[in-house]
Amino acid sequence: MIDASFRGGAKVGWVNASWPFATLAANGNTLTLSSLGTYTFTPSEVVALEPYGSIPILASGIRINHNRRDYPKNMIFWCMGRRSAVLQEIASTGFRPSGQPIERPSGFPLRWSAVLMALVLWNGLFLLDRALAGWRPQPPGLFSFIALVLVFCAATATRTSTAFQRVVLREGHEIAEIKSFLVLLQIVTGIMSVGFGISLLGVMPANNRWRGP
Repeated sequence: MIDASFRGGAKVGWVNASWPFATLAANGNTLTLSSLGTYTFTPSEVVALEPYGSIPILASGIRINHNRRDYPKNMIFWCMGRRSAVLQEIASTGFRPSGQPIERPSGFPLRWSAVLMALVLWNGLFLLDRALAGWRPQPPGLFSFIALVLVFCAATATRTSTAFQRVVLREGHEIAEIKSFLVLLQIVTGIMSVGFGISLLGVMPANNRWRGP
């Protein structure tokens, strides 16, 4: 059996990664998509490899129609115009999709009450910073930093805590549907929290410095 490997982009769940931040690898026994996580399929877990998109360079991909409930339903590998060649090379490895389709719950996976609460808290903390600054243009303050930390903690809890998942997920939905989005949210808010924290440490001593007459 011949192994095949390709580099391109990917859409996993809600997250879209452009070239070259994804790889698709295949042999006779497995198909693996790597992008903000690694997703491996056996032939019995893949229902079909379907052409997706109609724009040769910008939107030419392969949709992995699979039956794994612990993976996001929406999984697309962007081939950058090489879709036919990629499909042919995968077939040449001996990988043959043989899975049966499954039914998945439709609709948005998160409870709207949880989303609304998060938006109110996020905007409220940023507005509080603006209000304390007298609505003048100012660098992000303490409450903006708190908002970022809270989002990071909420994304982490949603990924790792089954109790928290029961609170925020709608009935019948799986955390896998939004896992890649949560990983991206952790990365972005984690980096921004560090940056805001460093900025605050630099601003606070300046604000507390004694000023002479």
